[in-house]
This record gives sequence, C-alpha cells and structure tokens, in this order.
Amino acid sequence: MSETVYQQHAYRSNQIPPQKPRPEKTLAQRLLSAGQRMLPWSRPTQTVSTRTAQVSPSQWQKMKATAKNQECFWNEQTLEGLTGNIWVRVYLVFSGLGKVVILFLTPLSVIVTSLLYLISFGDLHVKEFLFIYMTYIFLPAVIIWGQFELYNRGYWKPKLLRKLLDAQKKFELNRRTGMVTLYKRGGKVRYSYPFVEFDCILATTPSQQGLVNYSLLLAHRYSGSMHGVPLGVLVTPHETVAEYYRLWNMIQCYMDVTQPLPDILLLEEARPKDPTTAAYDQQTGRNPRYWRDMSDDAYAEAITQIEAKQSKMSETGPEIDIFAKAS
Repeated sequence: MSETVYQQHAYRSNQIPPQKPRPEKTLAQRLLSAGQRMLPWSRPTQTVSTRTAQVSPSQWQKMKATAKNQECFWNEQTLEGLTGNIWVRVYLVFSGLGKVVILFLTPLSVIVTSLLYLISFGDLHVKEFLFIYMTYIFLPAVIIWGQFELYNRGYWKPKLLRKLLDAQKKFELNRRTGMVTLYKRGGKVRYSYPFVEFDCILATTPSQQGLVNYSLLLAHRYSGSMHGVPLGVLVTPHETVAEYYRLWNMIQCYMDVTQPLPDILLLEEARPKDPTTAAYDQQTGRNPRYWRDMSDDAYAEAITQIEAKQSKMSETGPEIDIFAKAS
C-alpha cells in the first residue's frame, strides 16, 4: 500500500541520495545572508512545535461542523501555506452587515413599526414602509449573508467568486511526492524542487523597537533563486530560536515517509489516511481521537506538559550529512 501511495522521489531520511556541494555565494548573496543561520538536516523525532496553528478541540469541532466540505490546509498529503486576499475583508464586512440586518435590525424595525402603527391609530403607511424595507434592505441582506454561509460551509462556490475570495496558495510541501513548490501571484508556479535540495534558514532582522525578529524559510540550494518558502508563517510571531528548531524538525518529520505524521491536533484526522502513520498507530494502540475528544482545559494541560518535557530535550534528532559520498 505505501509503495503505491508514496512516489519514488518522496523524502526518506534513511535513503537520501548524496547531494551536490553548495555552490559558492556571490558577494550580493553573502551580504544579504548576514545574520542568517542554517539549520541542520537531521533524522527527525516526534518533537513538535506547540505554537503551530494553535487550535483548541472545541474550535476544531466548530470548524468541522460549519465547513464540512472544507479541506484543512495541512493533511496526509500536502502542507499548504496560504495568504489572505484583500477582497475577503470587503466580503466579510458586507456579510457581517447582512447578518446584523437580519438578526437585529429587522426584528427591531418590526417592533418599532408595529408600536408606531398602534400609536398613530393606523395612520402610518406600514405597507409602503415594509415593501421598501424588504425590497431594498432585507432581501439584499439575505442574499449576501446567505451566500456567505453557503460559501463558508463549502456548499456553493462559484468559480468566479472562488477565484476572487479564496486564500491564495503561497507554497506547498507534498509528503507523497517529496516536492516543494513556491507560487507566484495568481497561483502560477515559481519553482518546484525536491525537498532535500533545500536549506532551512533562520533569518534575523531588528525591529523598530530594537527587538530581534526571526523568520524561517526554505531556500533552494542550487537555483540561486532569491525567493524562499516562508515556513515561519506556520507559527505565531516572535518565537524563541528553540521553537523554530522544533518547527524545522516537525517539517522534516512530516516530509519523511519513513516516519509517522507529527502527533498534533491538526493532523489527527489525517493519520488513518497515511500508510506509515496508520501502521504506527495500530502497532502502538494510539487512540484515534486522542486530541479531538479532549476538553479545552485538558488540551491546554497536555500542551503544557509537552512543552515542559521538550524543554529538557534536544529540539532535533541526530544530524545527517546529506552531502556524504556513497560508499
């Protein structure tokens, strides 16, 4: 089963083809790389970044209930980095106004109109007012908010509206093919290369307040492209250096088809769909709903325990020399 799911070029940390040496950097590249740190390749462990897309079990259940047909950005096959769309904000404002009109303004208008009608002993032109209100306010609000609810739940997504409103894909890491793809605006591919051909860079930049900001990215080793894959978007900002090492370890674990998927809430639903992970869970007797059936308080306590345990451990596994020559 796993042989048919995972393609030939899928990443396997125990079968890495020897990589060509890194090319010499140009002067411009050396100047631009000042303040950067290259994180080592390693045999990944089950150490995870607890700061990755922090979602509680109740939030997860709510998301699944309101968007049954919506795919998670991270599953057994791909990890997608998404960026927002300015039109989404406009759409959210109008849908929010529509919701206010339907749930609050309409009942209030009916009550007030009824009271004024009674006070004026029928002199108020209620029919004319209701016709205008229903035609030019209530009906547009129903259409806007109703369409938003259908769209958000994944039931109705016209191609034109989807193109306008859906989050744009910035990058994709594919576990089954072992490929890393970076996209331009409009969804066009900028480049696509095997995972093992990338270096993981931890870059530091000073903020206006004099603090140090970190960003984690994958840089293709051989193409010379100045465009990196921004892995740092997966964690909350201003994390510690150790947390970025844990994130890099978790990414390597995710891409390594000889390892089970990282054991986090976001990937729990995907675990039975990945052959290596399914076999591992069957062997260890893991509860398939371990995270999802927790209360929020129990989940927070479990995360605290993981953080305490991992603070005494190495952030990554044993280093791998990917440039080692074949014997």
